[in-house]
Amino acid sequence: KKPKPQSKYRSITNTNANTTMGCLKVLGCTGVLAALGVGGYCAYRFGPWYETGKQNTATINLTAKNTCDGCCNGLTSNCALRVNEVLFPMVHNAMSSYDDYFLAANNKQPLEQALVAGYRGLMLDSCLCDGGLKKYLQDEIVDLAAEVGVMEGSGGEEVAILGFCHTYCDAGVRDPAIVLNHIKQFMETNANEVIILEFEVNDSSLSQLYNAIDQSGLDKFIYRPPSSYTEIEWPTMQTLIDANTRVLVFAHGDGMQSCATMSCPEGVMYTYDHFAQTAMGDTTSCDATGDNIDGFGYYLMNHFENDSNDLPSEANAEKLNSYDYLEGRFGGCEERVPSVVAVDFWDVGDVLNFAKDSNVKRAKR
Repeated sequence: KKPKPQSKYRSITNTNANTTMGCLKVLGCTGVLAALGVGGYCAYRFGPWYETGKQNTATINLTAKNTCDGCCNGLTSNCALRVNEVLFPMVHNAMSSYDDYFLAANNKQPLEQALVAGYRGLMLDSCLCDGGLKKYLQDEIVDLAAEVGVMEGSGGEEVAILGFCHTYCDAGVRDPAIVLNHIKQFMETNANEVIILEFEVNDSSLSQLYNAIDQSGLDKFIYRPPSSYTEIEWPTMQTLIDANTRVLVFAHGDGMQSCATMSCPEGVMYTYDHFAQTAMGDTTSCDATGDNIDGFGYYLMNHFENDSNDLPSEANAEKLNSYDYLEGRFGGCEERVPSVVAVDFWDVGDVLNFAKDSNVKRAKR
């Protein structure tokens, strides 16, 4: 049997125990995994097919399906609208997909394919991965760190680094360097598309997130308000396209607060300076969580619902993402019509057709 090379990552002294403990940590957090058994879960989540995920390749086709010359996000009629007047279909927990081997994922297919299909908003959660769960790959045991994030510092200490995950890296994580590079490739390939990125910052990872964006080269596409980060007269879609500042970045969570009270990272706007939203779990009304929704540039409709175990539900998405259901819910928005609609299982239903028809109507008002 060939000798195992020395790893630059943390040493593994009791691999069976560490693997089992990592699995039990996830099992204890989700409850529903108990029936799968520790071995079955680890085989699914950390088998040899997991190492890169389906989208972690150097080159993939990122040409948007419905882009066209003279269009703005697929329609010429969008171009004269201000960016916050256009309805942006958005993927909730976009990093989380079964194709990328997330457990209890919010989506079947990866975020890259959502962009290609026509989604123009991505919700991403940043986190710091500590490499607590080990996995077996062929004849060697490889730390989760070797893929995403735990390295030894100059003094030999463990250093957790950035991942895109939902609550726990052990339940699924994507490499921000790869994700952000793919988003940059999408922007380079599709010159008439404007997108929104909304980050939930966890584990006090704001500085790492900002550095990852900067290192990816995506920052050259980021819109920066000309004056105050809190009082913005939003540009038209055509203005953003002409200036090639076609990525709007918002963030909330650890380390982020109103840009009126802190010096926000350049190009990163505080979500709740600009967004009013419907309540999580309310999938019928158009009621906002606050009173003064007119004071915000954007109105977000949270349009997803977990199942009875509080896990993402494709069955619920089949109902919620249907054209008729969307039309009925938007039809009840008397005070203000949403400018962003966030969904789970983005490839289910008629969200994109509904958004397209809605934007055609908005341009005629």
